[in-house]
Parts: sequence; structure tokens; C-alpha cells
Amino acid sequence: MSERETPTEEELDAIRTVCSGEVSYRTDGWRRLIHMVGLRFNAAGQCREMDALLCLNHDNSTYPTKLYLTENVGCGLNWNETAYVLGRNWHTFSWANVPNNLPPFEVLANHLAPMRMENAA
Repeated sequence: MSERETPTEEELDAIRTVCSGEVSYRTDGWRRLIHMVGLRFNAAGQCREMDALLCLNHDNSTYPTKLYLTENVGCGLNWNETAYVLGRNWHTFSWANVPNNLPPFEVLANHLAPMRMENAA
């Protein structure tokens, strides 16, 4: 997926397999986002489920993509930012160099991977 493209239905369908609710493409200002209701993931050995946003074009070349969650789930990560996006506050952690030219499911998997570890940092 190039930086200018929107996700295809097939790409959104891949993400729907790990969500209990709606998955949709949205924009907010300059941000291109995938909004996920009930994203299911593992954080430090615990199964979690919460709403999330995957930003496909973050405005920092070191952080070209970002994952925003409704809660800070710890896991030894550097939770360095809250952002007001799509009318609510979101939490995100510092996880660099996840490229925006990967399929969205791979971008999501790269952001979720450090949370699986007991102490990611």
C-alpha cells in the first residue's frame, strides 16, 4: 500500500479477523486512519480488547505509522503521547520504524508485537 492509497476492503477484512466490532477507514485532518472497534490482542500475557486507531501516515519519518489505543496497557513500553483524534483521547507508545508501505494488517501486527513481551523496553 503506498502512502497515497486508502485500504482496500480485502485489507480491512484482514483486520476484521482480530476485532469484535466495526472496522472502517477514516480521516481526521492529515491523518489516514483505520478505526477498529474491539481490537483483540495480547499484552504481557493477558488477552485484551479495546477500540484502536491505526494511523497509516504519521507526520514523523521515524514514526511513519502509529497505533492508538483507548488505554495505556503498560508492558514496559514508553507511552509518551496522548492524542485527540476523531473526537476522543487516545494513548500511544513509542515504537519506531514501522513502515507505511506494508499492508495495514502487517503494520498492525508490527505495532502489537512489542506488547506480547513481558518487558518490551
